[in-house]
Amino acid sequence: RNDLEWCLRRVRRSPAALRTGPPPRPDAMKRVGGAGPILVGKASSGVVTASTAFAADDLGVTFYNSAPDVEVSVREFEEFARDRLRILHMFDRLITYDQKSDTMDSVRPKVKKELTTSGLMLEYPSGLDADSFDQRKADYARRDSVSHFALRLAFCKTRDARQWFLTQEQRLFVLRFESLKPEAQEAFIARSGLKCKKFDMTKGSVDPNINFHEIQRATPAARIFREGKPPEWDNNFYLMPFYEVDPKLIGARKVVVQNGMAYVPSLALKSILAKKFRENLAATLEVAFQGLPTALADPRIGGFIRDLQDYGMHLLIAPKANTTSEEIGETLTLENFEELMVRSFPPCMRRLVEQQREMKKHLKHAGRLQLRPFLKDCGFAIEDSFKWWKQELCRDPTIDTASYEKNYTYDVEHTYGKKGHLQGQNAFGCAKIIGFPAESAGQVHGCPFKCCDMPALKQQMHKWKVPERNMLEMEKLVVQGNHYQLACIEYFKAGHEENEGSRVGNSPADFFKDSCVFHEKKKEKQAGVATSGSPAKAAE
Repeated sequence: RNDLEWCLRRVRRSPAALRTGPPPRPDAMKRVGGAGPILVGKASSGVVTASTAFAADDLGVTFYNSAPDVEVSVREFEEFARDRLRILHMFDRLITYDQKSDTMDSVRPKVKKELTTSGLMLEYPSGLDADSFDQRKADYARRDSVSHFALRLAFCKTRDARQWFLTQEQRLFVLRFESLKPEAQEAFIARSGLKCKKFDMTKGSVDPNINFHEIQRATPAARIFREGKPPEWDNNFYLMPFYEVDPKLIGARKVVVQNGMAYVPSLALKSILAKKFRENLAATLEVAFQGLPTALADPRIGGFIRDLQDYGMHLLIAPKANTTSEEIGETLTLENFEELMVRSFPPCMRRLVEQQREMKKHLKHAGRLQLRPFLKDCGFAIEDSFKWWKQELCRDPTIDTASYEKNYTYDVEHTYGKKGHLQGQNAFGCAKIIGFPAESAGQVHGCPFKCCDMPALKQQMHKWKVPERNMLEMEKLVVQGNHYQLACIEYFKAGHEENEGSRVGNSPADFFKDSCVFHEKKKEKQAGVATSGSPAKAAE
């Protein structure tokens, strides 16, 4: 079923309803005495409980080969897509540029809570909730498939968007596959279409000319490392044609190839599955792109998909700023402007002020449009704003007092809601600033991590006395991943010791407010230490 046809046909304004659901489990499952473990039947080893009855369940892990046969409301469509996008950005933020995607062990504890809250993670039943597992799995499959196919339409337009979406979805797939029990993993592999055959090395070789013990010892990826224990050998290998194996595994000599067949340990098989998942998804993105114009023309979902295309790749997982003026501790004034500019301005705003002064040329329209509402959000009063802009703009020999009054005072009044529609101007977020057009001659605006080439960016960071280790990290984030917001967070961490910048990355105003909160707490701490160490305190 074509992605677009499904999307346009199934989005409704009526409440969502499932048309189909998974078949019910056999009636053999029943609760004994209304409590306690759920008995499914007898096995050779005795009673089978819920933990073993669901051992082969795939928990909804899928290659998304077919669209879901469900109905959703417009509100659900948008909610599901936003929840999934938030999860994908968590992977993008938590997984570093040099971390391999074949294991998610280090990421799992950090994303598990968010996945569960968003309804995008299904766990095996513990026993008491086994009766509701089928319904929970159906709800999970509905939310998971709808959100995936919605984001396909949003991220199929450009090459960068496709690569980002493919990478994050592949990471999510690997994390889910690792959550499956061995029986479920084997069943999933059998259904995946891989041309592979399992071979248990404990049963010996059917070919006397092949020594599987030597193949096992010659395969580095077959060693299993556990903390505090010596490494063990993986006894489960899969035999498959070498062209089905990820070339990186062969190039790194992690598998043995003999007579055109590759002997792949079970630990390395998930990277092959992840590669197949990525290839399948890449092909479906091309299909989604062909129907994108029709989807954008649909009044119910077109605007939402267009917003995801414009800003979806720049949304970071940072809590929504709710800092009050009392919590900020400091607001921007003419008296403390120079101090706070160096200490608490984000790079995109500090660069505007300094470049205007160095060039002795007034900022062009885009630069002023970027800077004015930011200063207002930092607490700059309108009277101070008039004085500051007059002082800075008149550094340009072509602007005098009369020219300033005639051409620039209206912009300041409009920003504060005194003219125009009387609502004021809202400060731009990071996504909007990153999306600014490229600078032309004489212009200064946008995000420096995007618009500046690396030598110029390094020179600027040296001028701002950013430590070398932070600068190297910024370079890697920008060059190897275009992570402009993460590079800005690294800049924040360089000037704020022992602060991870967890609330930074959504807007320049959040950067400023979080910096002021940090320095205010730092002053209070230093004052407390000084008071406790004073002679009067010691006498008490």
